[in-house]
Amino acid sequence: MTIVDKKVSVVIPCYNESGNIPELYSRLSSTLKGTVSDYEIIFVDNCSTDRSEAMLRDLASKDGRVVVILFSRNFGNSQYGYSAGTEHATGEAVIWMEGDLQDPPEVVSKLIEKWQEGYDVVYGVRPRAVGSFFSRIARRTFYRLFHALSYLDIPVDAGDFSLLDRKVVDQFNAMPERSRFVRGLRAWVGFRHTGVPYSRDERKHGVTSNPSFRRNAWWAKKFIFSFSYAPLAFVSRAAFWGAGLVVLSMGTMLVCALGQRVSWHAAGAFSLVLMFLEVILMSLAVLAESVSIIFEEVKGRPKYIIREIIGR
Repeated sequence: MTIVDKKVSVVIPCYNESGNIPELYSRLSSTLKGTVSDYEIIFVDNCSTDRSEAMLRDLASKDGRVVVILFSRNFGNSQYGYSAGTEHATGEAVIWMEGDLQDPPEVVSKLIEKWQEGYDVVYGVRPRAVGSFFSRIARRTFYRLFHALSYLDIPVDAGDFSLLDRKVVDQFNAMPERSRFVRGLRAWVGFRHTGVPYSRDERKHGVTSNPSFRRNAWWAKKFIFSFSYAPLAFVSRAAFWGAGLVVLSMGTMLVCALGQRVSWHAAGAFSLVLMFLEVILMSLAVLAESVSIIFEEVKGRPKYIIREIIGR
């Protein structure tokens, strides 16, 4: 492949990836040297508790193309790491990839090749999922549920691993929201998109930073509420059907009273009332989730706080 005379930034969120950092750095550097004339590797450490920070400091001291961003505390999942790294990237294109080596660094050259063909966003497509059976089913369910409910057209088998042209990066950095779902924001800005199929590897060292089903479900819920009108549309439909249940319940009670058969039919009417109450509770839950997102946004707090930047 011909060396591309452009600068590329690679953003890598990290949390307790000390077992993966040396190999990731070695393979990624080798790929970039054979692909582009200039590059930088931006590691964003989300307050790791292992030796990740010390290893990243050492890399930055030995290689001037390595930049390390250290958060002041753990700010949750990798969405904020991608955001911080992208805001500090100086390349003509920015590549997002995880720090667990599940996204093979060698695929970066394929992303850059598609970028050179004129595409503004090039994302990795994973036709074969990895992980446990339950995690694969949960991930597949989320993507398809999100695709069905969201007003965005997001590929169901594409993750965060992708390349963004500078024009896309500038629009992404201008988005102020704090409930971050970077692949949703990536899709929202538009421009020319294409996918590159690749085989995702198993994690080699360490454990995932989002191991629990409850934690993943919490994030999935946030993402859906941030990019879908369906939950609020449910409230209006629930109000319509709830009114119909009330009318049906009152009519049933009236007929029972006139026919002096209150006991059996009263039970049915009571069930309808309970259903109506359940609809009310579900509607309140939907509104509460929407209000919680509004609450986070209007406070105006920073998306993240940087403790230190090394190598810049």
